[in-house]
Formats: sequence, structure tokens, C-alpha cells
Amino acid sequence: MKKIDPNLRRILSYLNPYKKEFLLVGLTLLISTAIGFFQPLVIRAITDDGMLQRDMAVIARSALVLAALVIVSQAIDLWQTHIFADIHNKSYYAVFRQVFEKLLHLEKSYFEDKNNTEILSFLQMDVSQVSSITDRYMVMSASYVFRIISGLVGLFVISWKLALVVLAMVPVKFFLVRRMSKRREKAMDAMIESSRDFSRWFGDNLNGVDEIKLWNLFQSRERIFAQKQRELLGLEKKGTMIDGWNTFWEMLLEWSVTIVLYLLGGWLICTGSLTIGAVFAFSSYSGYVTGPVSALINLKMYFARIMPSARRLFQFLDMETELDAGRKHIENKPPKLEFRDVAFRYEENRPILQGVNFTVEPGEKVAIIGQNGSGKSTILNILLRFYQPNAGQVLADGIDANSLSLENYRSLFSVVSQEPYLFLGDILENVNLTGLTTEKQLQAALKDSGVAHYIARMPDREKTQIGRNGAKLSGGEKQKLAVARALLKDAPVVILDEATSGFDVESDAYLHDIIVNQMQDKSVIIITHHYNNLEGMDKVYRLEDGALAAVGRCRYSNQQYFLGVIPQCPDS
Repeated sequence: MKKIDPNLRRILSYLNPYKKEFLLVGLTLLISTAIGFFQPLVIRAITDDGMLQRDMAVIARSALVLAALVIVSQAIDLWQTHIFADIHNKSYYAVFRQVFEKLLHLEKSYFEDKNNTEILSFLQMDVSQVSSITDRYMVMSASYVFRIISGLVGLFVISWKLALVVLAMVPVKFFLVRRMSKRREKAMDAMIESSRDFSRWFGDNLNGVDEIKLWNLFQSRERIFAQKQRELLGLEKKGTMIDGWNTFWEMLLEWSVTIVLYLLGGWLICTGSLTIGAVFAFSSYSGYVTGPVSALINLKMYFARIMPSARRLFQFLDMETELDAGRKHIENKPPKLEFRDVAFRYEENRPILQGVNFTVEPGEKVAIIGQNGSGKSTILNILLRFYQPNAGQVLADGIDANSLSLENYRSLFSVVSQEPYLFLGDILENVNLTGLTTEKQLQAALKDSGVAHYIARMPDREKTQIGRNGAKLSGGEKQKLAVARALLKDAPVVILDEATSGFDVESDAYLHDIIVNQMQDKSVIIITHHYNNLEGMDKVYRLEDGALAAVGRCRYSNQQYFLGVIPQCPDS
């Protein structure tokens, strides 16, 4: 016996939360089936007992009964539409929320070779396809079984000979759809990959629109756009034509059956074996069988469109998330941080860090210097558990960082990176990210970071919208906003990765004073190229060739900073 595809099983699992709703729908389906069974009989009565006998009373009574049956049937149909709309919306939300939560917990490496347009495009497509399992078409397919049964009963009651003609259509239709569905699934796979490639390319060009303008790349980009669109639209047309051919053969088959029924039905009427009303009723019952049978068989075509998206979505949902197996917690105070023989590489034979050892004692101010690409930011990514070292350990108060709850561990750090990300919204929303701080704390962070100085010039002050990733702010204003955000978090460890790169000299000196003199109770880790920022540091480490060496503790003069000199200072 062929096993059910695991992906299909997972798709169907999205129906489980709505068992009560489906039970209610099932009860109404029984009523609809009964109504559907009696409608052709009423039509036969109107034809044979009313029209042919010229009895207006029978016609009127039967017409009223038919009208009542139609009204009840349509009312049930409308109620079912309401129920299915709710079920579909809840299902779509549940799947998309699952995807969103997965995205937030994926490893950082997932986002390094993808852009946001690509991610959003293919995930929206996959979520939409998979959640369509709760669409009315899919769920109502169960009702077709009841309708087919009632239709078959009606067919055999009227004429078993004609019933056999209708049933002969089923195996032909089955083999036809089976062949078409395989072609449809292949076409859908190709279209998804082409759509994903286009979204990746499109998002990359949007992100690089300034370069396109500076290098006058309009014609070359438009040429590539046209090429990719032709490929994508061609695949979409191919899929549409497969559906079209399926409809063509389906209609040809159904009309062939209908024509045969007219010929045989006419012959039976002429021989007196059937009445005209019986043939009309038979035609209605045959619709109860051929339509639902076609719909049930077409489920294979339906799933042929869904399965490629389902495979990709479930592959995404099964991806590794950030390591968070730890259950231990430590107090919200500066811990002793230690790198012990840490090694890391992005690719084989491309080591970035090799046997890195250093400690940050509680309350220490530590600087890490080195050339671009030497691995300074990699050290921070490992410290923050965005990356896992290939060898060695990161310890906090002697506890392996991976043994700590990720949420608890990261709550120890406030971070200002060289290129901080700012969310859509206003200035305050980007400083007070949690919305839980007091007004006094907020104003202090704005003042100490220098944000308070420039918001006075803003049109709506702290309510000024800053655009996508702070596009309406200067580099220095963005950086100060990020500093305010970090100060407001008030974490025991402050990390600044080229945090003052956009600051003027005065602002830089002001923040440096806060770090050195007003953060006595905090540990501070600074990555910088500004050697004057090393003044007041307890330790300075230089990263070179993947190894970290202590430079020492000393005072750096502005002259040394401007000359780009890194003096070798003995420990003091």
C-alpha cells in the first residue's frame, strides 16, 4: 500500500484545529444533499404531472416547493461561505505567523545571501498556496461524496442503462487528470524557481539603485529585466495552458456524455420507456455525478499546484534555528567574559580566528583594534551568539554561553554597530523599542547620546518619521539614535562597533567621556579605528592574522591618532 506523502500529511494537519466547524458544515451538507436529491424530482413533477397534464395547481405547488428548496439551499451555501472565510483567514494567519517566528530565530547565515524582496516573495507565495488547503473548494470536496451518492441513487432509480453511460466517463477522466497533474507539478516547480530567481535579482537591484544611477546601468538592467520576465511569464503561460488543456478535455468528455444521453434518452422517450420529465431529472442527477467526480479527480491537479510550495515551505520550517538549548540564567550584572581558544571560519581553508583568548573582567573597558577584515566584528558576532565557534568556548562567569538561555544571555548586552538598523517609524519608536521605559530614562538617553540636540531642529521633533532604515537622517544622526537606544537598554555590558564613525569631534569626545567616566558599573567593549578613543581603556587588544594580542594599557595622543600609529605599549 502506497504511503501518504509526509508533506501532504503536514498540509492536511492544518485542518485539525477546525474539526468543530467542519462537523457543523458536515451536518448542513447532509441537508444540502437531501435538498439536491429532491429538486430533480420536483422538476419531473412540474414537467410530467403539471405541464404535460396541463394542471396549473400542480405546477404552482411544485414551483413553491422548488423555490423553498432553492432558498434554503442558498442560505446554507451563504453560511458555509462565511464559515470557510473565517477558517481560511485563521489558517493563513497561523501559517504566516509560524513563518515569521521562524524567520526571527533563524541563524544569521540564512540572511547573508538573500535579500528581503526574495524572502518575502517566495514565502508569501508558499504560505498562500499551503493555506489554500482550507479554501472552500478543498473542504467542500468532501461534500461531493454525498452528492455523488445521491446522484447515483437518482440515476439508477430512473434508468440503470443511462447510469452506466455516465459512470463510463469516470475512469477516462481519471487517467487524463493523472497525466496532466504530473505535467502541472513540473511546471509549477520551474515557475517557483524562476520567480525566486527574479525576486532575488529584483531586490538586489532595488538595494543597489544608487549604483545603477551612478554607473548609468539603465539599459543593461532593463535588458536583463526583460529576459527574466520573458522566462517567468513563459513558464506561467505553460502552467496556464496545462490547466486549459485539462479543461478542454474535461468539457469535451462531459459534452460527449451529454450528447450520448440525449440520443439514448430521446430513443427511450420515443419507445415509451421514459417520460420527458424523467429525462430532465436524469440530466440533473447526472450533473450531481459528473461535476463532483470531475472536482474530486481534479484534486490531483489542485495538489500539483500546492505540493512544490509545500515542499519548499516545510523545508524552510525545518531549518536549523539559533542554538538555544541552554536553561541556565545569570544575574543582570557585568559577568566575567572569556574567549578560550576560540577558532572560526566561514569556509573551509579560510580561517578568520585561530585560538583567540581574552577576558573582560566585570566593569573593565576593553578595546579591540586591527585592520579591516581582520575579524573584529566576527569576535562580536561570536560573543553575541550570532555565530557558533568551530572550536573553543565563550564563557560568562565561568559558564559556557551555550548553557545559558539565549534571551537571558543577550539581555546582558547593549550594542551599537557601525551600521545600525533603524525601523520604519519615528525617532522615539526607534529609541524606546520596547515601549516600557519611563520618560525620565528616555530623556536621559536622548541627552547623553546627543539625539536631544538635533531633534530640536526636526519638523515634528521626536515624532519625526525617519524613513526606511533612517533614510531621512544623516549618518551621524542615525548613529546617535542607535547610541540612545543602547543607553536606554541599560545593559551591564556595552558593545560599540565603530559606534562613533559618523560623529563629529565634539560629539565623539562627549560620548567617550560618558563611556569612560559615567559607565563605571558597566563592562565596555569597543572596536575602533579612532586611536584617541583608546584613552582610558583598561585593556587594548590587536587582532592580526586571526590571533589576538594584548597591546597594553597606555594613553594615546591625538598626534598618534592622526598619524594612524598603533604604539606598542608595555602593560602598566
